[in-house]
Amino acid sequence: MSVSKKDAILNIRASGLVPVYFHPDVDVLLRTVSISYKCGVRVFEFMHQRDNKGLRYFEYLVSKLEEFPGMILGVGTVLDSIMTERYIHSGANFIASPFLRPDMGEVCDRYNMLWMPGCSTVPEIEKAKALGASVINVLPGNVLGSEFVAPLARKHPDLRFIPSGISDLRDTELAKWFEAGSLAVKLSAQLFTKDLIAEKNWKAIEHNLVALLKTIHKIQATVKPVNIDPVSP
Repeated sequence: MSVSKKDAILNIRASGLVPVYFHPDVDVLLRTVSISYKCGVRVFEFMHQRDNKGLRYFEYLVSKLEEFPGMILGVGTVLDSIMTERYIHSGANFIASPFLRPDMGEVCDRYNMLWMPGCSTVPEIEKAKALGASVINVLPGNVLGSEFVAPLARKHPDLRFIPSGISDLRDTELAKWFEAGSLAVKLSAQLFTKDLIAEKNWKAIEHNLVALLKTIHKIQATVKPVNIDPVSP
């Protein structure tokens, strides 16, 4: 299902959280998508595994999307333009990467696909914007901190920022990210911990996710971001 950049961004903002995950057991992988959807998340980032096997896993998830109407399914940790195009043809709604690759941006632009390049410096972010990026994957979030995002959000109100790799999920710390202008936060291991996945303790995973979303949505409703520019088409 084709999704516009604007709709993808709006879904990400509404969720406030982008789960990022991969598991070699397709049933477990599908369960994490199902739990996310049940809890109200409408965006999910499949973690590319750097081979064609990963592509087949993703295609399996796409084949199940009718069970999750309205879900925005993207792919992260994509490393080159070849896999970018393959994932787009397989049904990706957005492409994210851990670094800035202009050739990936060119492919996404050709298909009018939302592109989230990974950036860790101001020059990278400005270059990504010049290449057409509207959402920046800020990483490592736990190193750069919310104070890195705030001045950039003020300077570039037309850009959106999503920190990846944050580790402190206390209410006060999450609030700082959204006050700084973050569109959402990306989380992986904190949502689907190895222990709970190994135990297949889906109830505990769901309970934790519901609690986290409640916190995030409360923060979104109360804080005033430094960049209050509406999402542009």
